[in-house]
Amino acid sequence: MRSIVIVASPASDTALTTLERVKLELDISSGDTSNDTVLQEKIDEASDDIEASLGFRLVRESAVETFWHEQYDNAPEKLVLDRTPVASIASVIVDGVTVDPSAYRYDPNTGELFALCNGYPHVWIFCQSVVVTYDGGYILPGASNRTLPKGIEGACVALVSSFWAAKGRDPTKKSEDVPGVGRVEYWVGTVGEAGELPPDIVARLAPFRRPVVA
Repeated sequence: MRSIVIVASPASDTALTTLERVKLELDISSGDTSNDTVLQEKIDEASDDIEASLGFRLVRESAVETFWHEQYDNAPEKLVLDRTPVASIASVIVDGVTVDPSAYRYDPNTGELFALCNGYPHVWIFCQSVVVTYDGGYILPGASNRTLPKGIEGACVALVSSFWAAKGRDPTKKSEDVPGVGRVEYWVGTVGEAGELPPDIVARLAPFRRPVVA
């Protein structure tokens, strides 16, 4: 089973924390705006890094996801929507025909979408495609009804703090000896296959990673 997701209007704000939250963490006065621009850039950078590390889109958006068979696929017992948590489903269209909401149910947290027949579980039967239009993802910090887990925001704040602490530091320096004072080592790495986020950030994000489906 394959699927593709199309978002008509991508969210303009994908920051996983707020400037106010970061300034509080860094003990910067709310009235001190001298570093606001660079801090906001670091927030956006950290947000992108965390999303790349987790491997899925976090911000809530309206999505249209189309499922289709691959060769030799059996009729699936469930479809798994890509954008979670699922806030609402606007429509499910099977082979061009809109399905009544009573003929399916979904798990908002996992994104699992089940077909029903007379109220009982049933496999999804279709020839061409199943098209699901829905709202999925988290409401980000800054909104009164935010739903992004505090753990993900905390990881973003911690990553921004590490960026701020490294400001002006030689990024190629692995360690530094200060005679009579001690030895300091810095974490060195990058996001992606060749490297990772700092170990403490990876540990914070571990509970939010999606299980790998074979």
